[in-house]
Amino acid sequence: MDKINLLKEGVTKEKFLKIFSKDYPGFDFQSLYNILKFQGFPLTIIDKKVFLKTALIPYQKAEYTVVDIEVNNSKPNIGQVIEIGAVKIKNLEIADSFDFLIYADEVPIFVERVTGINQKMLENKLSQKEILKKFRLFLGDSVFVAHPADFDFNFLAYQFEKENLGKLLNRHLCTLTLSQKTIEANRYGLKYLMEELNLPEETHHRALGDAKTAARVFLKCLKNLPAEIVSAEDLIEFGKPRKNKNKPKKSKY
Repeated sequence: MDKINLLKEGVTKEKFLKIFSKDYPGFDFQSLYNILKFQGFPLTIIDKKVFLKTALIPYQKAEYTVVDIEVNNSKPNIGQVIEIGAVKIKNLEIADSFDFLIYADEVPIFVERVTGINQKMLENKLSQKEILKKFRLFLGDSVFVAHPADFDFNFLAYQFEKENLGKLLNRHLCTLTLSQKTIEANRYGLKYLMEELNLPEETHHRALGDAKTAARVFLKCLKNLPAEIVSAEDLIEFGKPRKNKNKPKKSKY
């Protein structure tokens, strides 16, 4: 039984230490619990047992952070984030936003053409490491949502570790696959869905604009969920990509 399934049912503090001891050796319970929480893993303690918080919270009451990034190279070992935008959803309403350009030594011409971001715009901005520190605090242990999630989440997770900022352990959800399961459309690209669903127009391929559009798509998807989706964890499981079908592209551009 994997860690997620164990934590859905709840584990003792001793069991918690045991199941994470391979990845985090030498920590006492409280230190390990705090580290995982800081890295975004949604944990809670009830009656001296540790639970996965998303398994207990109704999806309507969960906190979500819808994220979009622009990068100067789609390969995370070569590139970096040059813009990050995010919106916080609480009680199924957009409640807050996060928006930063990030310093980079170089922005390739093809990225400039797609995003409109050039290197001069980034000259006096904070470093990726400084912005990721701020983003960690904004994200907290909320559910990370993106369109598609596999690119944005994995790219950011790589950058967190590259900058020695720890792991990115938030539960995450893909609005691309979620929309494929809940919305009738011919195409599921973000710009197409914005038009198809008559959503407010935002600047495409800019981080905050795309995050706002993805957030609105996400809220539309929630209106068409099957009745058996009750908890936030049910929603995360439901939103997982179908195996080998309609797999999201790995490249940002």
